[in-house]
Amino acid sequence: MIRLCTALLCLPGLAAAADLRAVPYDNLLHQLHRIERFDTLPSTAEPGHRIDQHWRAPGLTIGERLAGQDVQNADGFDAVTGTPAAPLRAIPGAPGQTFAIAHHAGFGSNALFPVGPTGAEQPEGRGEGSAAFVFDAPQIAIGMRLHAEYSDPLGQRPAPGSAVLTFHDATGQTTQITLPLTHGVLSYGWLSDVGIIGLTIQNTDPGGIAIDDILYDVIALSG
Repeated sequence: MIRLCTALLCLPGLAAAADLRAVPYDNLLHQLHRIERFDTLPSTAEPGHRIDQHWRAPGLTIGERLAGQDVQNADGFDAVTGTPAAPLRAIPGAPGQTFAIAHHAGFGSNALFPVGPTGAEQPEGRGEGSAAFVFDAPQIAIGMRLHAEYSDPLGQRPAPGSAVLTFHDATGQTTQITLPLTHGVLSYGWLSDVGIIGLTIQNTDPGGIAIDDILYDVIALSG
């Protein structure tokens, strides 16, 4: 069953749906955690490093989609369809359609660009894709930073779009939320009592999204 929530329910301090709860990203930084920054690769300007396989970090696998799902072209963006197979497994897309990792001026470091239908070599392809995250163990908390459009003081760029996130918890329940995107770096965090095991992201931002600083394996501090 997929449970839906509105964008307002993604604000810190408000429940998203059932077990999933939004929290400030910075709160999670004060607890023991792992963080994936994609900095094991040399810093390179876009188009950067083309990644045609899944990306592996300790305790985390990132792919284009979950096994059992398909990705279709929806006006230049990846649209994820289908029901994931159990157990969840993140898999890559077609060659040149999975990820690029490159230096991102907004983050000031490497970031992950999900690649859309146009392909990794084209500016309009980097960021318009989907991404799937599968954790080795259920996570009581996760966080990440997203970057949509750059700041636009002259108002000449299209308005930022939105991102749709689908969370899979350890009980097999699914919660889907829609995040309205704004200019610049956006930071998000979520808590789950039963544990988050997987997450997919797709977006409709005209400039595409970049993903960085994925925070997970959070251990609550005591005392």
